[in-house]
Amino acid sequence: MKIKKTSLRKSFEDLGKIKVLVIGDLILDEYLIGSVERISPEAPVPVVWVRNEKQSLGGSGNVVQNLSSIGVSGVVFGRIGLDKAGDSLEGHLLANSVTSKDLVLLKSKSLPTILKTRIIASHQQICRVDREEVVPLTIEEEKNILLQFETKLKECAAVILSDYDKGYLTPSLIQSVIALCNRENKIVTVDPQVSHFFLYKNIHIMTPNHHEAGKALGRKLTSDLEIETACREISEKLTPDAMMITRGEKGMSIYERKTNSFYHIPTVAKEVFDVTGAGDTVITTYTAFIATGMPIADAALISNVSAGIVVGKLGAATVTQKEIEEGLKTLGYLEVES
Repeated sequence: MKIKKTSLRKSFEDLGKIKVLVIGDLILDEYLIGSVERISPEAPVPVVWVRNEKQSLGGSGNVVQNLSSIGVSGVVFGRIGLDKAGDSLEGHLLANSVTSKDLVLLKSKSLPTILKTRIIASHQQICRVDREEVVPLTIEEEKNILLQFETKLKECAAVILSDYDKGYLTPSLIQSVIALCNRENKIVTVDPQVSHFFLYKNIHIMTPNHHEAGKALGRKLTSDLEIETACREISEKLTPDAMMITRGEKGMSIYERKTNSFYHIPTVAKEVFDVTGAGDTVITTYTAFIATGMPIADAALISNVSAGIVVGKLGAATVTQKEIEEGLKTLGYLEVES
């Protein structure tokens, strides 16, 4: 598999002309970074001497961050709380090339912004502290969201459902969003949750990892044959254009339903430093390049290379156009025409 350099450059140009709508669970990631030099006298646990703190976008927010990093404008639908974390999350979204008019936030008076705090020492995560309340949207909230979604959808080339099962993407909202996308002939892609797995009918592609797909089917998926069987089985139920199953150190597998074709793409990660957000990078880069008209196999290859780059970085990282081109070239996937 190779991508022509001229085609890649044309897709890069087209990325700046499209908008992608991201709808799902917004999360604020917080990192407390330091070192461990002693064990606590109060309990047999390490004492982390914090030397640095930072916050970044997590959940569907990291999808938006990834879009911005490759030059794509985003439209964001999600929920935050009326709190300090919510203010910070909104500020991060606005700092990632999302305009205020393209930021459709439900601000809850009763629910906190989802905040995940990771404590890191010597490049190792010591523990994670989650602050969240998982409460589904009300019927009235769904109605208001769909009215705004229908309006914003007309401006967008594609829609990403980023489902972390935190209450925003309810079963009825998922089905309504997909129906509207199909009505308007918009590409719709899904980073799924197992609890909603068989609700994502008639989409372009779903991108579960092999653990999620296996759990949905009630069995382990290890070999290429098991993955292929799973892709066909899931596709029969959901009728997507394609299925992608990411497989960790084994890379990813893509199934095109109409042609009954499979592509098994090996991993390209040289060193896995942190897998946080790799799935967000996969669906973001795939969706963006598909929206420019790139073929399924080529977009999948780019998403695989992009994921290999971000797992070598700390936290929910992103990838740039330059890194994508360099990654493809280094791995021999870039065809330079004479």
